[in-house]
Amino acid sequence: MTKERTELATPSLSGLLEFWLTKSVAGRPPVPSSISPADLRPWKDNIAVFEVIGEEAGTFVYSYYGKALVAAFGQSRLGATLDDLPPEQRALLQPEYETVRRERLPVARIHTAVFGGRTRSFERLVLPMSSDGIGIDKLLVAAYEMTPRELAARPPLYAPGPGGFSSGPVPLTVQKPGASA
Repeated sequence: MTKERTELATPSLSGLLEFWLTKSVAGRPPVPSSISPADLRPWKDNIAVFEVIGEEAGTFVYSYYGKALVAAFGQSRLGATLDDLPPEQRALLQPEYETVRRERLPVARIHTAVFGGRTRSFERLVLPMSSDGIGIDKLLVAAYEMTPRELAARPPLYAPGPGGFSSGPVPLTVQKPGASA
């Protein structure tokens, strides 16, 4: 599947996507065991890792939840599932994560909503991983809050969504490392 690659506004997310690409082999998502916790140090505070349980309509369980996410959203979700989220959040995330599983490609999105009593925007990146090279059994999700200046510099991609405004998940074109466009 080829889609036009949307540039990420957040340099840290661009760096994480490039790192993910270096761990991808033969056009397949990375094997989680090929990524050590030390590899993720630059992004560790802004990532969540999900274990995917079940073949169809999987259950997504938070197995890691970074400190910046705890600070931004007021609590750790470690050990929780998407089913534990408020219905409007689950309605937004479940289809996005299922799309990443099905398509086996990263997606990015900017989401604006009220968090902790104030309107905030986050750029998000969801990256699939596969222990067996076939099924997607982990998702690496990174989220970075955007400043008003960063938001203003983005093209107007926003459309109303549940719980706020969202650009919607945007599949990203990924190529094997070393391949040219």
